[in-house]
Amino acid sequence: MAEPSLRDVQRWMKTQIQPPAGGAVRAAQQWLNPQRDTPGFERLHVYAHGYLARMQESLAEVYEAVHHVVGEQAFAGLAGAYAARHPSHDYNLSFAGRSLPEFLAAWPRTAQWPFLPDLARLEWGVCQAFHAQLQPPVDAGQLASVAPSDWERMRFAFQPSVSCVASAWPILDIWEARQRPRQAIDIDVVGRPQQVLVFREGLTVRCELLDPAEQRVLRALLDGAMLGEACAEGSAEALSAWFNQWTRRGLITALHL
Repeated sequence: MAEPSLRDVQRWMKTQIQPPAGGAVRAAQQWLNPQRDTPGFERLHVYAHGYLARMQESLAEVYEAVHHVVGEQAFAGLAGAYAARHPSHDYNLSFAGRSLPEFLAAWPRTAQWPFLPDLARLEWGVCQAFHAQLQPPVDAGQLASVAPSDWERMRFAFQPSVSCVASAWPILDIWEARQRPRQAIDIDVVGRPQQVLVFREGLTVRCELLDPAEQRVLRALLDGAMLGEACAEGSAEALSAWFNQWTRRGLITALHL
């Protein structure tokens, strides 16, 4: 019998450690050497379902509020369905949940909690902010040195920890209630849109409400728009206040013409 390729072995092992696991004992006997009289398939069986358990634990850690909202049983089903569709390709399982917000948009049970995709986007932003490598920020002097005629064409780079989420739901309120007993949570979710800024100061990830106009400008700048394009609707006074706030917090890292 020809030696199996590495890809063949990897695909086979995936069937053994992810549900439904089992079977292919003959292949295990051929491909895995026994150790101390313990057959290869018995040693491999130790890992059966372990991948899914680790994936569920990781998703519950990153998406703590989503987990709290839907409950343990529903989250276990969600994690299993997600892991089958989006297997991890990262060395760090914390990053395996990057596609969960989009997955939740099509999850049948999201109809019961329509804010879940946006809540997950907020939590993914928190995860990214936690792991981001902060860069040296610009200072007020650099901003002051920009010629007035250059401002409209200016683009800005922000800390990799910075993101903003606009939602038709009160996602920050829901996120902040993630460690309270479910029976003690009473949040009116209808007609309460929130825009949330996520960033990190030192080792602390912060989530704060944004004014809708500030969120739109910041979102456009994060997407690479020139300042003149991003702030067509904003007043000069408001824009100055926003930039002072962003600079004070060290959110801007570079200016580009």
